[in-house]
Amino acid sequence: MAIKLRFHLTLLFIVIFIFSVNIHAQENNQNELQGNSLPDIEDDSDLNYYIDRSEREPRFIQRLIWQEVEHVLRFEVIVHRRENSGAFTEVERISTDAFFAEVSLPAGRYRYQVLIYDLFDEFSSATAWRDFEIIRAIQPELTSFFPIAFYLDEDDNWEITLRGRNFLTESVIHLVGEYGRVIRPQSRTLDASSARLVFSGDSLSAGKYDVYVRNPGGLDAKMGTFTIGNKKPFDVNISIGYAPIVPLYGFLFKEFNFEDTDVNAPFYDSFYPLSAAAKISFLPFKRVRWNMGFEVAASFSMMPTNSEFYSTNAYLLNTHLSYLNQFYLIRKKLAFNVSVGGGISYLSNFYYEYPDGGDPYEVPTSTMPSAAAGLSFMIFVNKLIYISPGVDFIHIFSQDTPMPGFIRPYALVGIRL
Repeated sequence: MAIKLRFHLTLLFIVIFIFSVNIHAQENNQNELQGNSLPDIEDDSDLNYYIDRSEREPRFIQRLIWQEVEHVLRFEVIVHRRENSGAFTEVERISTDAFFAEVSLPAGRYRYQVLIYDLFDEFSSATAWRDFEIIRAIQPELTSFFPIAFYLDEDDNWEITLRGRNFLTESVIHLVGEYGRVIRPQSRTLDASSARLVFSGDSLSAGKYDVYVRNPGGLDAKMGTFTIGNKKPFDVNISIGYAPIVPLYGFLFKEFNFEDTDVNAPFYDSFYPLSAAAKISFLPFKRVRWNMGFEVAASFSMMPTNSEFYSTNAYLLNTHLSYLNQFYLIRKKLAFNVSVGGGISYLSNFYYEYPDGGDPYEVPTSTMPSAAAGLSFMIFVNKLIYISPGVDFIHIFSQDTPMPGFIRPYALVGIRL
C-alpha cells in the first residue's frame, strides 16, 4: 500500500505539467482534386492537424497533443461536442499510451479532457475541460483560366483571370512550375467565383506551370498547363555603320631607327575617320527586361599618317567575340547593351613613304590578340529597325611597348530578325 500511495502522490504532482491542445481552425476549398495528390506548397508540420488523401474525399485528422510525462500506463481522452442547446454530448473516447490522440471531427465546438492512469492502470487524475473549435474547410474548384500563356517578348499585360468556386479572401493563389518553382502575383482581386492575378514582369521565368489554389485548412486545387515563354526563341540583331578610331595610348608599330619614337608609328594622329564596323548578336536567353547572349563584332579602319619625315598607311581589322547583356530601359523602344570579350587584331598593308624619294618601307602583317568592352544603346524605329549609337574600347596586346589602346565610337543601323 505504501508503494501504491507513493505512485499516486507522484502522478498528482506530474499532472501540473500537462498541457492542453490548441486546435487550428480549418476552412473550405475549391475544385475536384486533379491527380492522386496535389503539391504541398506550405509546410504544415507545425500544425496539429493533417489531411488524409488516401480516400476519394480528403479527411482532416486533428491531433490532440500533451506534454510527455513519466510513470504513466495510459491516457484516456474524452471529447464532447457542444450542441445548439448548450448541452454536451460525448463523441469520442480514446485510450492511448502515446502523448497524443488523433480524431476526425466535423466542424463544430468541442471540449476535451485527459484522464491519467498510473502504472497499475488505476485512475490517477484528470485535467480540466478545455474548449476548442473546428471550422469547416472549403474545397476550392478551378474551372478555367485566361490567357493560357505569357509571351515575354511580345506581351505587356501580365494578368490571369480565373473562374471557379469557393475562392476565399484568405486563399493562396499562384503559379507552380517544375521543381517546386513558385511565381506569386504582385496583386490580386477576387470574389467567390473569380480571381484576377497581376504579376510583375520581372518575376516571370520561362517554363510550364499549373495554376494553384489553396484555402485555409490545406484543401487545394490546381489546373494546367499555363506557359511562360517567347514567341521567338531567340533574337538575332545585325547592324552596320560608321565607327572611327580615337587613339588613347601606345603605338601599333615602332621604327627604332628613329630617335623620336613619338612619330614612328600610327596613333600619332588623334583621330582616324576612315572606318566602318558591323555587328551580329545572338540572344537565346530572353526575359521581360533583360536578354543575354553573344555578339560578334568586326571593324575596319584605314590609318594614314603624315609627318615631317615620312607618311604611312595601314589597314587595321578587329574581330571580337563578346558576352552580351541587354537591358530594356523602355520596353520595345530603348535598350542598353553591355559587352565584354576578346579577339584578334590584324595590322596589314602598313608601309612608310619618305618625301626625299627613298624606297618605301613595308612592315610585315601583324596578328595580335586584343580585348574589347563596349556600351551602346538600341533605339527601335519600329519592330524590326533600330539605330545603335555606342562606343567600344579595344586594347591590343602587341610586342612593342607601350601597348596600344583606343576607343571606337560608332553609329550603326540594324535589323532585328
